Amino acid sequence: MPVNFAFVLHFHQPHGQLKWVNERIFENSYRLLLSIMRDYSDLKFVVHISGPLLLYLEEHHPDWLNEMFKLGDVGTVEFIAGTISESILPLVPSWDRVKQITLYLERFEKLSGIRPRGFWLPERVWEPWLPEVLASAGIEYVLLDDAVLRKSGYSQDYSKYAWITEESGLPVKVFFIDEKLRYILPWEQPERVVEYMVQQGRDESVVLVWGSDAEKFGEWMDPGRSEWWLRRFLDALRTESRVQTVHLSGYLREHGVKGYLYLDTGSYDKMLEWSGGFFRNFLRKYAESNNMHKKALWVRRKLERAYGDQGVYPLDYYMAYCNDAYWHGLFGGIYLAHLRQAIYESLIRVEAKAEELTKYFGNGNVKRLLVDFDYDGNLELLVETPSYNLYVKPSDGGTLFEFDVKVKGLEHNVQDTMTRYPEPYLEGFINPDWYRRTSWRVHVWGRETTIHDWMHNAPFKDMSDLALAKYSTVFTENSGAFRLRTIGGVYNYGSRAALLLVEKEVRLLDKGYETKYLVKNLGENAVVGKIGLEYHVAWKINRLHEQKPWYTVNGEKFSVDEWFSGRGRTVKLYSEPYPPIALESSRELELWVARLSSYARTEKGLREIPQGLGVMFLEDVVLKKGDAFEVVIKHVVEL
Repeated sequence: MPVNFAFVLHFHQPHGQLKWVNERIFENSYRLLLSIMRDYSDLKFVVHISGPLLLYLEEHHPDWLNEMFKLGDVGTVEFIAGTISESILPLVPSWDRVKQITLYLERFEKLSGIRPRGFWLPERVWEPWLPEVLASAGIEYVLLDDAVLRKSGYSQDYSKYAWITEESGLPVKVFFIDEKLRYILPWEQPERVVEYMVQQGRDESVVLVWGSDAEKFGEWMDPGRSEWWLRRFLDALRTESRVQTVHLSGYLREHGVKGYLYLDTGSYDKMLEWSGGFFRNFLRKYAESNNMHKKALWVRRKLERAYGDQGVYPLDYYMAYCNDAYWHGLFGGIYLAHLRQAIYESLIRVEAKAEELTKYFGNGNVKRLLVDFDYDGNLELLVETPSYNLYVKPSDGGTLFEFDVKVKGLEHNVQDTMTRYPEPYLEGFINPDWYRRTSWRVHVWGRETTIHDWMHNAPFKDMSDLALAKYSTVFTENSGAFRLRTIGGVYNYGSRAALLLVEKEVRLLDKGYETKYLVKNLGENAVVGKIGLEYHVAWKINRLHEQKPWYTVNGEKFSVDEWFSGRGRTVKLYSEPYPPIALESSRELELWVARLSSYARTEKGLREIPQGLGVMFLEDVVLKKGDAFEVVIKHVVEL
């Protein structure tokens, strides 16, 4: 009795992918796979094209799409659906989950004339309530990993059949991707893979599912070797009578399901490892992931006012849930700045549109709100204008964690840099950051501290507790100005040696804002050290053409790869064609300027990923009792 084999190819590139990367993968992988499927049209394949990639191919390679759809017409390919943004459904608000799927189905049917019944679950992240969502969208079956079976207490034998599960009486059928098969195909010899499949035969309803990235062929593996491997593998399938390729819908018509079961949360084995067993843990591990997620929730509130609770919102909103930027495992993920920037661009665009439709600002031009934006139990301060937003976290050093430019065509979160987190593969290689890399953080460094200590994380060099202090918030005039205030200590060998008052008075400008800093000694002992005022700025990445950003200090030009340590007043960051982003102090100070980089594990090894520019304004001080340090720093986008 032949073993049924479903060869499921998942084609995906994320929202915001660099155009030259998309084109390289298209040439090396997608063209190759289409050609091979044509040559082996007597066999059966199952194909998922992710929503972001579908939209990209529709615009840039419609002929390729049409040729792929023809393979569906002749019975070679069965297509399965996904979400329009390749979103992790548990991260999407419940009101939008079905819409994520139906938007994909509608777009795919419009392009191909086909309405898929199967579903590729993004990153195969499963939660037990998903059958209700899938069934409500008209989905018949979904693919999961057999790791979910094991996590739910079932034996491996269950993975060799289709099953049914339900939520609230709404059922969906389930196939399981064979983990061992996924690890040996295409990394072992083709004959070894076919032999493994033959060994799994028990009865006529056994089905083995290989479901993984199409990019393994031509991108992960060299195109020449990929073609050799695939042709040899498919030739072996043609001649091996004990294995037959199937479409999953066809399998269900002939064999049905083995029975019913209920499943725990889960995903594939590596995702369970990376996430600590539960995908939502990424929101806890990475503040930047949580920031994007909560920004999307905040923007949705504005969309509800503009379009209604259950309205169809602009496509940008749905695309902002594309999963790749929200987590990290083998690929760059959240460490890839261009993916995060695409999320923010989409959200800022629809936010500005919703504000315009609802006359959000009324007769004024500023809103100041104290809300628990990130759901950590502390209130954040959101200052919004028609042109930009400032999001401030008083509980974390009184810092600026989001600075959105909302001008049409220039949408950008200037503050979208990335903290260096502890990762297992970085142990002994870097010192992780001991605070989130945002702006307005105040330090009192020892006088011997250097730019290298700052960028390479030597926390003991900061003699104060001001960097992580909790600040109170005081609203001043109605122009949007506000003041942050705290009292903290300076320490000597663990004992508090002095007491400092810190105030940050923020005033809005047409193209940004300025912050007036006051650091005053309230204690008896003198404070001797360097007061440091920290900023981080993200340059705007051009995803269509490669670029090389640079910066200037007092007009002198430097590559972002160069570090600067010296005196100055003004730092400007350039990433053409985006306008310069400028930081300017009211008087000359010591300046440290350095590129902030992360190190991420990717499929091609450890990679250094630029995140933005770190800027520290410093002054050597001897503050006696009652003495104060004062300076004003302006931060604008030169529109």
